[in-house]
Amino acid sequence: MSPVRPLTKLQQTIARYVVCTEEQRLVIALWIIHAHLVEHLDQTPYLLVTSPRPRCGKSTLVELIEFLVPRPFNEVLPSEAVVYRVIQAAMPTLLLDEIDAVFNPRTAKNHEGLRALLNAGNRKGATVPRCVGPRHEIHEFSVFSAKLIAAIGTLPDTIADRSIPIRLQRKKRSEPTEKFRRREVGAVTGPIRDGVAAWAAEHGEEIGLDRPDLPEELNDRAQDACEPLIAIADHLGYGDEARAALVSLLSGDRVDSTDVAQLNMLRDIRTLFHSAPNTVAFTTEQLLLQLRMGDWSDYYGRSLDARDLAALLRPFEIESRTVRSGEITAKGYHRDSFHDAWERYLADDAVEDEELVLA
Repeated sequence: MSPVRPLTKLQQTIARYVVCTEEQRLVIALWIIHAHLVEHLDQTPYLLVTSPRPRCGKSTLVELIEFLVPRPFNEVLPSEAVVYRVIQAAMPTLLLDEIDAVFNPRTAKNHEGLRALLNAGNRKGATVPRCVGPRHEIHEFSVFSAKLIAAIGTLPDTIADRSIPIRLQRKKRSEPTEKFRRREVGAVTGPIRDGVAAWAAEHGEEIGLDRPDLPEELNDRAQDACEPLIAIADHLGYGDEARAALVSLLSGDRVDSTDVAQLNMLRDIRTLFHSAPNTVAFTTEQLLLQLRMGDWSDYYGRSLDARDLAALLRPFEIESRTVRSGEITAKGYHRDSFHDAWERYLADDAVEDEELVLA
């Protein structure tokens, strides 16, 4: 089998079931390969799968990866005792979905063990001490293994800095994917997983010794995170593509978790544009003025400002651009910047039924 074939097959399989960018598919595929040779590495990047809203394919991607990695351990918030012993015994590929609760201030005290594991588990040799047995003897548990973390929104910088982010967006109706049926997926992925495992067994030790050139655009921690994936990509002849993809994914602004307010903002701006069909763009000040006339007059006890607006729209990858209004040139938001997000997140809404509630 061609050495590139497992990588290509992984990318094709991801595309069958999950809507994501070419860069994301390449990085996910490289991360899956890295999981098959993680025992040869000094550190492992977490794959951080997030989405701004439910129904973006996050859980489907996690399930698909479960079929493609070695020794998958896919649990929603497993107990501390279980996960520590599983890692110690088998060095599994840990797939942690719905990890938001671990860092939620209201429930964080119930998950201190998992937080400790995630804070240290990207480095070979890292251990976490725990008392075990009736005599409460201290035991150092190894916590090093490949880990995927899935959440809605974002996680603390201590975790994000150890991770490669895959931010999924809700698919459009024009972006069909195959239905995920576990039995059929298992038949498709089995030979691919075996091919990846065979390649990793042959090249894993060599890759663990490699010190590839790392993108200067990234900071030290980001370089550390992507080093194993770049080493793999270099062996497969995809080094340039991998470096470009990783720089793109790791250089993006970290976004705040999306909540109802962000979706409401998206909806209200659509209503404003719908009420002004000939308007191609609003300046930021024009938009804020109209929004403040409605439900946005009080935003956490103060008036909505440009920074708030930018933060609310950032999860949808909407940014301000230059707007020309007569002789005035200012920053603002163009109608065409919203089309993709409207189609993904408001496709089921009837525009005609919406009204911006004015004071």
